[in-house]
Amino acid sequence: MRMPLACITALVASLTVFCSAAGAVELEGVDIHGFVSQGFIKTTKQNNFPVSNSGQGSFNFNDFGINFSKEVTPDLHVGVQLFAFDRGNYGRDKIIVDWAYGDYRFKDWLGFRAGKVKIPLGLYNDARDNDALRTFIFLPQQAYFDYERDSLVAILGGAVYGSLPMGAAGTLNYQLEVGAVPAVSDGGFAKEIGGMVGDLNITDISSKTSVAHSLEWRTPVPGLRALVTGLHTTLSGTAAVDPTQNRDGLDGSATWKYDSLHRYLFSAEYSYQDLVLSGEYELDDYTLHADYSNGTTVPFNSKQATDSWCVMATYRLNNWFEVGSFYHEVYADRHHRDGSTFAEFNLLRPENMWWKDTALTLRFDPIRHMVLKVEGHYINGNYEIIENFAGAKSDWYIFATKATFTF
Repeated sequence: MRMPLACITALVASLTVFCSAAGAVELEGVDIHGFVSQGFIKTTKQNNFPVSNSGQGSFNFNDFGINFSKEVTPDLHVGVQLFAFDRGNYGRDKIIVDWAYGDYRFKDWLGFRAGKVKIPLGLYNDARDNDALRTFIFLPQQAYFDYERDSLVAILGGAVYGSLPMGAAGTLNYQLEVGAVPAVSDGGFAKEIGGMVGDLNITDISSKTSVAHSLEWRTPVPGLRALVTGLHTTLSGTAAVDPTQNRDGLDGSATWKYDSLHRYLFSAEYSYQDLVLSGEYELDDYTLHADYSNGTTVPFNSKQATDSWCVMATYRLNNWFEVGSFYHEVYADRHHRDGSTFAEFNLLRPENMWWKDTALTLRFDPIRHMVLKVEGHYINGNYEIIENFAGAKSDWYIFATKATFTF
């Protein structure tokens, strides 16, 4: 469903008054929290990212969520979050169950979750929904790619987790999830796959058994933690060939397979008073294959070994103002960082083989339950571009603002 701008305005106004007076809501032992986030984005005209009309400037850039949680017993908790977002030609304010699970903690070292469980990928994936919980509007995109948010943010299945004290060495937190990722054919991830091949509109998508894992070391150094996290899955489905993009101008259908995606993130974060420093390195390995029903178009095959890294810093100057910055690099072929293998990956030119992003963010917290952000990005390269990939400029910018109200 799409929510009219008038409804959004009324809802934001109502929540502003409500939040200032009440904060979180409790009803019959159920805790209720929520957020409304509305933004504006403008990019270089030829580079629409991640909103389809951001080159012209767009307000199709919002997030809404409400969650309910209850402590059934001291060891058993249940909860659910409804979520909607708009990024122009995907999301479109369709209400989905973002996460929903029961959580039973048997001991500190052993707990269980079942349902739609958030994937603990990297430092921030399990807390990226609510814009007020982070400094940046856009996190580094290879690890927290907006187009993958609807399909690779959770697992439908179960999880085991716990905390293991190690004395003077700190604490080790672990989590293992098994299930299926909830990929959707009209989502951003499906558009990403179709864009990789260059001529597919995904009509069906399904996931095989998926595994996610996280190992976090809370070191004995105050404020310092390190993580190794990962996701392993295979997706496949059918697609309609887009004759406007197809190399041979052919219509028809295709079957595709996004095989054996292995994603690893190595992360570290250090917090000292109002300063937070962090860094992440990511490795991705996967194969994308497409067979065309017309029998004449050559099957598409791409085996990729990508990597990326980023460094981030945020500093809170006072209780209402925070500044943040990061630098982020992504390479489509980690064995040829100069982009010389672009033809093998159907990426048209060398500069489409990387993404180098310098970002600066100003965050304002003028009143309780309200966050305002202004953010700019200077980017060299087009690897993460999905819209108008062929015509995108190699050096470009993103300007974004966002207002978030929480309760």
